[in-house]
Parts: sequence; C-alpha cells; structure tokens
Amino acid sequence: MNRVLDALRRNRWAMFSAGLLLAMTLLCIAGPWLSAWDFDTIDFDGSWSAPPSAQHWFGTDSLGRDLYVRTLCGGRISLAVGLVGTLVSLLIGVAYGAVAGYIGGRADTLMMRAVDILYALPFLFLVILLMVLFGRHLLLVFVAIGAINWLDMARIVRGETLALKQRDFVAAAIVAGAGPRAIITQHIVPNLLGVVVVYATLTVPQVILMEAFLSFLGLGVQAPATSWGALVSEGARDMEVAPAALIFPATFLAVTLLALNLLGDALRDALDPRRRA
Repeated sequence: MNRVLDALRRNRWAMFSAGLLLAMTLLCIAGPWLSAWDFDTIDFDGSWSAPPSAQHWFGTDSLGRDLYVRTLCGGRISLAVGLVGTLVSLLIGVAYGAVAGYIGGRADTLMMRAVDILYALPFLFLVILLMVLFGRHLLLVFVAIGAINWLDMARIVRGETLALKQRDFVAAAIVAGAGPRAIITQHIVPNLLGVVVVYATLTVPQVILMEAFLSFLGLGVQAPATSWGALVSEGARDMEVAPAALIFPATFLAVTLLALNLLGDALRDALDPRRRA
C-alpha cells in the first residue's frame, strides 16, 4: 500500500486530479451556501436567461433561477449518482463474478450466458423498463444505473477468480476445511481489491456520464431537482440566447470526468506490478 501511495504522490497528474476532485466536491457541497438564492427560487425582478452578473454569478436560466446554485446543486446529484451507482455495480458484479469463477463448470457457463444476454439488451430499453415498473424517482436512477453497469465488473472479477482459485493459498484453505463461502469472502475477494479499486475509479465517470445522458433525454433527474446532465440539456436548448447556461454546467461535468479518468489511469499504473518493477 505504501508503494502505491508513493507512486501516486510522484504522479503530478494524479495529485492534481485528486486535488481538483476534492475542490469540486467541497464546492458542490458548500458553494450554494455562499449565495442568497435557492436552487429553485425564481428572481422575478431580474431578467430571464440573464448573463453572469454580481447578483447572479453564472447568470440565470430560462425561468430566472440562479445558475450558480443550480450548477452546484446539480453537481451534488451527479456526484452522488456516480458514487452510489458505482457502489451498486461493484456489490453485484464482485459477488456475481466471484461466485461464477470459483464454482466453475456448468453453473459458471449458465451465469455468464445470462450476462451475455443482458449485454445484448439495449441500455435505454432496460432503464425505461425499470422506470415503467417502479416509477421515475431519483433513487431509481441511482439503482438502475448501478444495476445495469455491473456486467463488466462481473466479467473482470470472474476472470481474476479463475486465476486466483489455482493459487496455493486457496488450496491450503481447502485443506484446512474452509468452505466455498469462506474461501470467496476471506481469500478470493480480498485479493481482488486492487482490480476492484481501479475499476471503481474508472466506473464513477462512466456512471456520471450515463446519468447525464439519461437526463439529457429527459429520463433522469426530474424537475425541480437538477443535475449536470439536465442542466446541459436545458442549456443546449437555450444556448443561442444564454450561452452561459450551457458553458458552466458542461465545463463542470467535463472537468470532473477528466479528473476522474486521470486519477483512475494513475491508480491503474500504480497498482500494475510490471510498472512498479
């Protein structure tokens, strides 16, 4: 672990990305408190789609709401979707992949064929189906994206498990009388943490982008709540009269995605034994 941290500290892009993500998170959490406006308050004395000013730092949207507060509040939801969606996908993917890889045989074949079938189904079809069955709630957006995004994790974990179960420490655990459940939870999964952490770091921006895409299509966060994707959708509609409504949320979204990908790449390199050597 110390070697990994040292490698990250030596990587200037990794430290820059981590600092940028920390600053972005703190700004989204505490930034709205610096403004006198709420995210859904309409300024009836101001103008609609106003440019940035001393009163409205990022301007206003087409309904006269403060864009600075809405951008940061939207960031809270986008970041939360990224974290919660990634956590859901990891929980499902790690458990599914580890069980399939360790059991092997016909059970492994059937479980991975089910993954292949889900891969063949269009992402939007699954999301719309979940929304029709359970309704359009913010919590459902969190769960739906995570529940659909676990397929890659399951394949990765299954491949690593197939290699790990041939190792001597697994054979020693079997000789000592450990059952399959104990071997998976106490020996297989702990040795997968490096792969899981790297994939989780790279999955967060993917989940945020999925939510942004759904919100852009009107299938994600519902008004009056907002997210970066919903704001980009609104800004794209009004960009000719209010370019700031598109520029600010799109910039926040792009910078966050870039920082997460740079941090994920640096973490992957730090955990790669061939690069450490």
